[in-house]
Amino acid sequence: MTPLVKAMANVFEGFLLVWYFVVFIAMAFGLVNTLLMAVFERTREIGLFQALGMKPRWIVGQVLFESLFLLAIGLIVGNLISWATLVLTAEGLDFSRYAAGYEMIGLSSLIYPVLKISDVVTANVLIIVLGLVASLYPAWRAARYVPVEAITRT
Repeated sequence: MTPLVKAMANVFEGFLLVWYFVVFIAMAFGLVNTLLMAVFERTREIGLFQALGMKPRWIVGQVLFESLFLLAIGLIVGNLISWATLVLTAEGLDFSRYAAGYEMIGLSSLIYPVLKISDVVTANVLIIVLGLVASLYPAWRAARYVPVEAITRT
């Protein structure tokens, strides 16, 4: 690989890190929004649970469990789509029509997708950790309800 190609690859890796950051932040906001709406819609239910003696930490645990469930479904669907994409493109993607100059810098116009298991595990763990951290605010908010006010809220 030529030094120019190596430099381009390094720049591209930096761009990917920024892109991952943006995607993970968007995922966190989406999860927080979903959980806040779930908590808001079940305010009376949560107030009733508290009035019947449910401890705030159990409410936090319930919201965190719901978050983990949503994250697990998203990860399963996302990993299956990634795997299906790899299977469908196993013969490679031919960019010869668009990449006439690739051969000049020592690259092939046929690109093969590669998915490393370490990248998959890292992304999945990072998503679970960020998702659980993002769901702490809705869980904390649900645990702070005053039972009488929550039950009478419409």
